Amino acid sequence: MDFQILPNWFKKLGLALFFIASILTAGDSFMDGWNNVPMDTHHYFKDFYGKTLFHILYILPTLGLLIYMLSKERTEDDFIKLLRLEAYQITVISFLAIAFIFYIIKPETNFSLDWFLSLFMLLFLLVFYIKKQANS
Repeated sequence: MDFQILPNWFKKLGLALFFIASILTAGDSFMDGWNNVPMDTHHYFKDFYGKTLFHILYILPTLGLLIYMLSKERTEDDFIKLLRLEAYQITVISFLAIAFIFYIIKPETNFSLDWFLSLFMLLFLLVFYIKKQANS
């Protein structure tokens, strides 16, 4: 998997973008819990930011993870590329199995694309980290 096009310092940028945007988009749910009202009944931050800007904020955590994934490691060699490929294969097979099981158990289950992509990238990064730690 030779598709790391961003230098290493983009990892910090991707993580910062992910965490900041995640905190900003979790604001409405947090405020509903804080005020002890049912989930998604008030739109404090959506009204504050505006609907278009709030929609863009929901895309930013996924974009931050993508930037992190496409950034090079400090020492990028063939072994790291092999670990990336193995982690990608494990993640794809895992997600296909999970989707198949969900479809068998409850066919009417729908997932939003941003939720699915974020979980996919988080699982990839987790598998890559575990494989990297196990082999170093």
